[in-house]
Amino acid sequence: MTGSAPTSLSGAQLSTSSALPALSARERVVDLLQLRFADDCLSLDEFERRVAVAYQAKTMGELDSLVADLAPATVQATVPEHGRIVTILSNNERNGAMPVPRRLEIVAVLGNVELDMSDATFASGVTEIEISAVLGNVEITVPFGIRVESAGNAFLGNFDYKAANIIGYEGDAERVVRITGHAVFSSVEIGAAPSRSLRRPDDAPRRLS
Repeated sequence: MTGSAPTSLSGAQLSTSSALPALSARERVVDLLQLRFADDCLSLDEFERRVAVAYQAKTMGELDSLVADLAPATVQATVPEHGRIVTILSNNERNGAMPVPRRLEIVAVLGNVELDMSDATFASGVTEIEISAVLGNVEITVPFGIRVESAGNAFLGNFDYKAANIIGYEGDAERVVRITGHAVFSSVEIGAAPSRSLRRPDDAPRRLS
């Protein structure tokens, strides 16, 4: 495999340094290979071959070439413009392959909302999520590689986020999740996780940091 000019990895350029690729760069490539294998874009033999090469690559060009032909998953045209989740004195849990509306409202009053979007489809551009929690709990899980902007407020509660980017992953230049709203006597937690099909049973969403 010959070195070549680095190609884009999920919208972000890897370093062209002649030094051996860092372990974090190798793991980002392996994570992307896992996602594409789960999407049936790679056979088992090809997936295993590329993973082995990823850990043996001597240059960033070699590493980039392993994912150069794996375009990001396409966004379906059926992503709705608006959606709403309302939970009052009850529990609402959602996960799986679902389109996320460009603008999503979440209301939790004396209730619990757990929204796992690690396998969800996002439109290009900004997806806005507005949260209103009163004496309730809201837990949101976004997929690795997507950028998060959070500007929520809390009163005698918490609106838990730490930074816009996920540890060890380059931000997705095409998609942004912007989370706003308020938590009154409530808890709002934002985490990140790989696709559910790739998680071990004891895996928990990773906090943004």
